Amino acid sequence: MIGLRLLVLAGSLLVSSVVLAAEAKVTVLYGQPKSTEEFDKYYFQTHMPMVYAVKEVKKVEISRPLPPPSGTPTYILTELWFENMDSFKAVSETPEWKAIVADVPKFASGGASVLVSVIEPKH
Repeated sequence: MIGLRLLVLAGSLLVSSVVLAAEAKVTVLYGQPKSTEEFDKYYFQTHMPMVYAVKEVKKVEISRPLPPPSGTPTYILTELWFENMDSFKAVSETPEWKAIVADVPKFASGGASVLVSVIEPKH
């Protein structure tokens, strides 16, 4: 029984360490804004420079998804990669990150959905 408990504990620690060591990604899906010109101007000239100033962000990718066959289209999709979940958690507590989050309603008239993910390793 002790051996089984140790195996479960070791497995839990291994899974926890893999999750903590794996890259983290924040994905933001911006809905269709009322004015694409105003959105683009604010997003690229004001909002994204705030994001680029966060040194813990390893990679940024911005894309314009094609409209889906049905459902609500996404105007812009932004992906931000972090070294790991601990790095993202630490950043999310900073005044700089809180300012970035508070900035979104200033330009995202079509709304924004945020997903935080742990990147799976290749199998």
